[in-house]
Amino acid sequence: MSKETVVLGITPARGGSKGIPRKNIIDVGGKPLVAHTIAQAKASKEITHHIVNSEDEEIRQVAELFGAETMTRPDKYAHDQILQEVDLLLQWSVEQYEERHPGLHVDIIVLLYPTAPLRDVVSIDKAVAMVKSGDFDSAISVYHDTRYLWKIEEDGETITPTNYDPNNRMPRQKEVWNQWAENKAIYVMRRDVLFAGGRIGKRCGYVEMEKWRSVDIDEEADLIMARALINSAS
Repeated sequence: MSKETVVLGITPARGGSKGIPRKNIIDVGGKPLVAHTIAQAKASKEITHHIVNSEDEEIRQVAELFGAETMTRPDKYAHDQILQEVDLLLQWSVEQYEERHPGLHVDIIVLLYPTAPLRDVVSIDKAVAMVKSGDFDSAISVYHDTRYLWKIEEDGETITPTNYDPNNRMPRQKEVWNQWAENKAIYVMRRDVLFAGGRIGKRCGYVEMEKWRSVDIDEEADLIMARALINSAS
């Protein structure tokens, strides 16, 4: 793709968060949570345009205060109640953004949730570059996961391992894991992939992020970890 490729970063920031009320504007490291993602999008060399999308007026005002362009999210995409709601919201946002900016055609979309304040800009740009190269139609961020995973059986009382045999295992330091966890920090996709139905294409690349950068703030424990990590890194 050419240097004129339009890369639109979209940050969906609902006002009705459940685990932590009003979390997208709660203080994390001295500024509202959403402001971290806005700063990362601005620092990116690959993202050419960025919007914060919210149904909540206060969140939009805070985002604008930190220099973001905002868009009012339709009520039908504001409740986290329908299948692939975010993907549908991304499609709607691209179309609305192009209507707002006549003559502009979005080529690549970057989904940046505001709940990942520790993502690094280098990883954003690497993921976008992978898709721009044409070698991949989408890319996500992951971290190497070495946990022993179990599931609760239907009886609700017993558990069984899902990714290893506890009676036939190496010492933990010698285990060879080909196991990666999606960390919800970065999603990049070509326009045609998004409008074909979702954010992940048939040839999806990845960027590895450090585990400590992969905190996704969903509940109070995540918030405590994120604050501690940001404070220690500053």
